[in-house]
Order: sequence, then C-alpha cells, then structure tokens
Amino acid sequence: MDGSTLQAALGKRLRQLREERAMNAAELARASGVARATLSKLEAGHGNPTLDTIGALAAALRLPLVDLLAELTTPPVRLDRSPPVSDPTPSQHLLTRVGGSGMTEFWRLRLGPGQRLDRQPHATGTTEHITVITGNLKTGPTDNLQEMTAGDFISYRADIPHSYVAGADGVHAAVVMTYLLALPDFAP
Repeated sequence: MDGSTLQAALGKRLRQLREERAMNAAELARASGVARATLSKLEAGHGNPTLDTIGALAAALRLPLVDLLAELTTPPVRLDRSPPVSDPTPSQHLLTRVGGSGMTEFWRLRLGPGQRLDRQPHATGTTEHITVITGNLKTGPTDNLQEMTAGDFISYRADIPHSYVAGADGVHAAVVMTYLLALPDFAP
C-alpha cells in the first residue's frame, strides 16, 4: 500500500470511528489535543501524521492504537490446518486475535489421554469460552471442574486458577478467550 492510499484509508477510518461515537470533529480535536485543521486534513486523506498524533486520536476515541491501524489494510485469507490428532504432545495454538474495546483470542486446544494443564489466572475480567470438538474434557476454575463431551460448551472466568483435564481418549477443543483492555480516561 503506497503512502497516499494509506493516508486515505486512515482518514476514512478516523471519520468512521468518530461518527460511530457521535463525535463531531471539534470534539475529537479537543479530546485528543490535535488541532482541528490537522484533524480535517487527516480525515480528508492528506497530511503526514506522527505516531504521537495518531496515538492521541486513538486514545480520544478510546481505542488501542493497534486497533486504529489494524484495519487500514485488508487482511489476506488465512487457513490454519490442524495437526494430526495422533500427535501425543499436548498443544494450544493461538489462531487469531480480534481487537476492539477488549481483546478476543481464538485457540485450538489438544490434550492426549489423561493429560492435564493447570493455568494461573489471566488478567482481571478474562473469560474463557470452550466448545469440545472431540473427546471428553474436565475444565473450569480449578476448584470447580465441569465434565464435558463433544459438542458441549462452557464459559467461565479465567482470572482465577483454572484447569483442563482430558478424558481417556484425549480431547480437541476450541477456546475463545476474551479480556478487557485498560484504556486511560480522557476528559474532553
């Protein structure tokens, strides 16, 4: 993507985010500390903003900087092939992350027969959502494990110790982990 295309994409994204938040340009300029004229140029797809300027705008929009920049290009199609189930090594594989006011991660979990993974608490506000694809799984807060079979779904707080224990045939599961991102407060 060349510079002018990137500037146009940034301008379009800034305007879209500002309008989604029902802010006018003057309000965003005031909240970010970016001059109104500079913001107008950026939204028009012109100018060469510094990282500090883009960061100030992202913060005023209550958005992590990476989320503002991540959508400027169209991601390629991504296919992630699963390794054979016969592999005896337990594994967790991050498939992707989705940003926003929080973060969402998609994981593939594989455990061999009887294998156990004990996890320490994740950040405050983290939740795990798990669907068993094949096999049996005991999971949940370490002191309250729940038994699951293929097709079952569970959701639980993961900001406390939690565990995964595979049944006699092992387990293959999809794990979606959501957690909040702490953003600084900005007063207009």
